[in-house]
Amino acid sequence: MLPYQVEASIAEGQQRVQDLFTFVRKNAKDLEAHQAEKSVFKLLLPIGLAAMKAYFAERGTGDVGPTIVREDGLVLDRQSKLGQRDYFSIFGKFDVPRTCYRASGTGEDGVFPLDEQVNLPERCYSYFLQDWMTQFAVEQPFRETGTIFDDFFDLLVAESVVLNVTLEAQDDYDAFYEQKPPPPVGEEQILAVSFDGKGVPLIKAEAAELKAKLGSGEKRQKTKEALVGVCYTVDPKARSAEDLAEYLVRPERARERWKSEGTDGEQQPRAENVRRMASLINSKEEVMTCIKTDAERRDPDHKLRLALLLDGDLKLWSLVRWRFRAWKRTTRILDIIHVVGYLWLAANALFPAESEEGKDWVQGKLTDLLEGRVGYVIGALKLILAKRKLSGSKREALTDVIRYFTNHRRWMRYDKYLAAGLPISTGVVESACGSLVKPRMEGSGRRWTSIGAEAVLVLRSLKKSHGNDLRQYWDFRAQEERRRLYESERSWRPNAHLRAVA
Repeated sequence: MLPYQVEASIAEGQQRVQDLFTFVRKNAKDLEAHQAEKSVFKLLLPIGLAAMKAYFAERGTGDVGPTIVREDGLVLDRQSKLGQRDYFSIFGKFDVPRTCYRASGTGEDGVFPLDEQVNLPERCYSYFLQDWMTQFAVEQPFRETGTIFDDFFDLLVAESVVLNVTLEAQDDYDAFYEQKPPPPVGEEQILAVSFDGKGVPLIKAEAAELKAKLGSGEKRQKTKEALVGVCYTVDPKARSAEDLAEYLVRPERARERWKSEGTDGEQQPRAENVRRMASLINSKEEVMTCIKTDAERRDPDHKLRLALLLDGDLKLWSLVRWRFRAWKRTTRILDIIHVVGYLWLAANALFPAESEEGKDWVQGKLTDLLEGRVGYVIGALKLILAKRKLSGSKREALTDVIRYFTNHRRWMRYDKYLAAGLPISTGVVESACGSLVKPRMEGSGRRWTSIGAEAVLVLRSLKKSHGNDLRQYWDFRAQEERRRLYESERSWRPNAHLRAVA
């Protein structure tokens, strides 16, 4: 094919612009605004395509002279016929003419200097188009993503293409965060870390491998747990036990009181600069190590107070204690929302459901816990168990509550946590489970391979961190791909390592 000409490409673009405004003038009276907008958008795409051709016309074909010399001394001759490759842009697909250099009679692949000069991707799909694919694919099924490009851009993007681009796009995740500057941390801020699990439904073949042999009464496992970790900062915020207990039991009443008093009703320190991560394939230890690395990059000298927030999973507690053992100022905190849930379990065994008496009891006992009287609450529950005649199920419920509080008592020093202004809820990580994992992983008929789920979770982790790190990620990935494709060790090197021969 012939190289693109700048003047011809500009003329093509100008003609497309003229076509656009001719269309508007002829059809304005017959179209509603939204119909005109849709048509204008579609007519803008050929203008963009002409502009991309003009770009390649300005860049040339990559001709660097009659011959070039490979590192091993082999001379490569410029071929008389231009090579071409497809370039699939957001504006449409077109051919890119490139000068080829090849050693005569060797049968080896040619060298195309233009590829590195403009950083052509390995696939024909532009990095910008791949960026768009992943932005859509992390929110909805791969097939629907392909349909979006067909509906809005008149691009035929197969479901398999979207899948493969998504699978490959995750490769630079670790390297991206290694080079990304950590967010600023103020002296008064608290560093918080939290973990939780969320199940991902697997295809039958993989689900069957999770547990081949079932015990008596066990059901076949259909999901695999993805561990979700978060790291963020909060400013200290002191709260009173009475206010917080009222808010957690009777939020409407608490808000009305704050409104009438004209006071600040915010009860939870606000999370800032949240890094979210979810993984199905990596072990819990690996996910924790990644979040720990993020925390250390924010506070390398361990000067800040570190708040570790978890629910009641004792195995997670053990892993977290080991991973963060070197931190100087660490406070381990049991999620208060799970504690409230256990108080309601006890209340429902002692009072009619949704009764004001039950609410009063929960609010009172929660106030006691928030004031540091955990032993008192445990003793009161044991006394009830000893003196009241209760049914078997109610006694079992109270026993579960007593066991939970006893096992986790060391992480329930809420009076100290509130006085220090620390967060006491795992709401940030639970929100991550709900926003990062659930919307894309779950749904009617959705079943995943581990590899496919992991790729989507990695990209969703980027999108849900720091206000959408996925936006910056593709610029970084394009440069990493450039390094791998054009600067890695091989038998020849383009540009700086190839010299033109007179």
